[in-house]
Amino acid sequence: MNVWDEKETLIKMEIYRDKVRSSGKRLTFDCMNLHCRGERVFCIEGHLLGQAKDGSLALVTVLRGVTSGTCLSCKEFTTDKED
Repeated sequence: MNVWDEKETLIKMEIYRDKVRSSGKRLTFDCMNLHCRGERVFCIEGHLLGQAKDGSLALVTVLRGVTSGTCLSCKEFTTDKED
């Protein structure tokens, strides 16, 4: 599935991410250290985001608002929003 072509799916994902954010949860999606290569995302700080051999997560997982346990307590987690 190409989520970029599914407007309804993208809207549902954004609504879910907003709901999770409003509960005060930190989202991997929001971290400025997140970089995408193809269909996988990586932390430029070198933190392992998932259980894949390369430590990456699937892009669609991050878009859905699923957060890596690593990001929940990461000291390098950073957003473009001022705290």
